Amino acid sequence: MSSYLFIDDSGSKQWDTPYQYSLVNSPPARVPQNRKFWELNYFVLAGIYIEHDLLAELNPIINAKKIEVFGTKNVEIRSVNLRNPQKQEKYYIQPFGVTRCQLKDFIESFWYEIFNQNREAIQIQAVLLDKRYYKHLRTAKSPLDITAQVMFDRVEMHPNRECTIIFDQMDHQVKTEKRDQGSILQIADKTIDLGSFHKKYSHVSVGFEESKNSNFLQLADTVAYNVLRQFIDYGDKWDQPGQETLPMYSFFEKISDNMYCNKLTRQVRGYGLIKLPEIGKINWCKSE
Repeated sequence: MSSYLFIDDSGSKQWDTPYQYSLVNSPPARVPQNRKFWELNYFVLAGIYIEHDLLAELNPIINAKKIEVFGTKNVEIRSVNLRNPQKQEKYYIQPFGVTRCQLKDFIESFWYEIFNQNREAIQIQAVLLDKRYYKHLRTAKSPLDITAQVMFDRVEMHPNRECTIIFDQMDHQVKTEKRDQGSILQIADKTIDLGSFHKKYSHVSVGFEESKNSNFLQLADTVAYNVLRQFIDYGDKWDQPGQETLPMYSFFEKISDNMYCNKLTRQVRGYGLIKLPEIGKINWCKSE
């Protein structure tokens, strides 16, 4: 059965965080006044696997719900617009005449329920880069290059590795083979190799699409932001020795059961969620 992997990013693609040993040894506290630092420190690529039949089933359901709530299916669900009251007003409330309560109900009772009701069928794989640790790569590779390489490598570990991969459009033109999209295509077809341990990749093809035209890229956007937010809020807990439970950002928790994991051990770390670099040895495992 054919399957797809829809991938979006969150965070800055630039080396915003300076390389200073003190930022690793004595990092800024995770308090509101330091939030901008942590936002700029992380970069995430996140994807959702979905088989063709489920995609065909869900797409009209999502479109129908959008029409019911917004009056049209041509509305883009984006985390950057949902988390800011001013952007909620600009992108949803004013143009579509919905109330904040209606918008909240749509997101919490429908949008996240897509993940909840398809915990095994819609699986998440995400790669997060902590920029504080990288020095020598900064002139040669971008955060996007590094995470894309690891994403393609980890796709090979997934049962749906022979998938069609669709990224959110990153450049002005969908079909451009330059800039960010060009780098991804070169990594995907191994024109350039940043250290992969695979001789070739199994995916069928790699393409790009505008998020506004794809419900599933919009779902991937939801995942990417929530992974970013999880590490902004609790990134220190990921590597903390003796951490028995992982504190979770509330909306990250709503999608956490969709994370791809080792079927035998239920381990997510290194399978569905990969942090670069990997510092600690604590394994996050999903409950039965």
